[in-house]
Amino acid sequence: MTGKFKNLFLFLLFNSLLFAKDISSKLEELISKGKLDQAENLIYQAQAEGNFSPTIQIYLAKIYFLRKNMKPAYETLMGIETPDDSKTRIKLVQLLIEFGDSAFSLKYKGMAINSYYKAYKISPDFPLSGRSKLIAQKLMEEDNYLEAKKFFEKYVSEGGNFEEIAQGYIKCLYLLSQWEEIIKNSSKIAKYREDAELQFILGEAYFNLAKDYLEKEMYENALELLNDFIKWGIPKIYLDDAYFLKGQILEDFGNTKEALECYYKVLTLAPPRSIYAKKARERIRELENR
Repeated sequence: MTGKFKNLFLFLLFNSLLFAKDISSKLEELISKGKLDQAENLIYQAQAEGNFSPTIQIYLAKIYFLRKNMKPAYETLMGIETPDDSKTRIKLVQLLIEFGDSAFSLKYKGMAINSYYKAYKISPDFPLSGRSKLIAQKLMEEDNYLEAKKFFEKYVSEGGNFEEIAQGYIKCLYLLSQWEEIIKNSSKIAKYREDAELQFILGEAYFNLAKDYLEKEMYENALELLNDFIKWGIPKIYLDDAYFLKGQILEDFGNTKEALECYYKVLTLAPPRSIYAKKARERIRELENR
């Protein structure tokens, strides 16, 4: 770029910045004085001149919002691209939150949640408080479990009560097959003895993680989890499997006595013709004939 064109470019850039600052100040002033029609006309004039910047769109959305024209306000907000400068981003995020809260109070739940979600995507560190729970629930309905998990955790990290999201969060971990994460919350889940689904999920987490450890030949870890599962006792349908697997590990460890006890326990739990019952009888015969 030659010096002449470079200077022209800088001049135009400087003027555009001044114009943007001037129109923002003017719009702010008009809106603060309640002169919404004048502010709207100024925006349309800027748009006619090709100015569709995020700043202009934010003010247009704000005018719609102040008039309680929720649908055009929502559509305008959703169409705004993420601003480059931090001040404009913050302004957009704050308007999205304010709009979302108003939309929620007016029973426009979908609009509200989408507004909160967009605010998060623009500024992930912006505190959402209880709004995170609403986003998480919507994402669960959409089967977007990984993203839902983030919002459940954001809710708790910002001071939310775990008990309010316990069911949704644990189910989310279950659907993601995150057994270790479920077990980390075992003490909290134990408080919900009346919730059969959560009790089932914790038991299945013990059992499935034990099988994962077995596949990785981490036998001591697997044995510990099988013991936890047996102690938990839910779901009962896996108890015969658990005792048989425990018997195999103990047998490999050279603990024949306790291995036999496990195999006999399988016979009391499993249907006589089931695979595990047959395998247990085979192991009992072999161990007792040694």
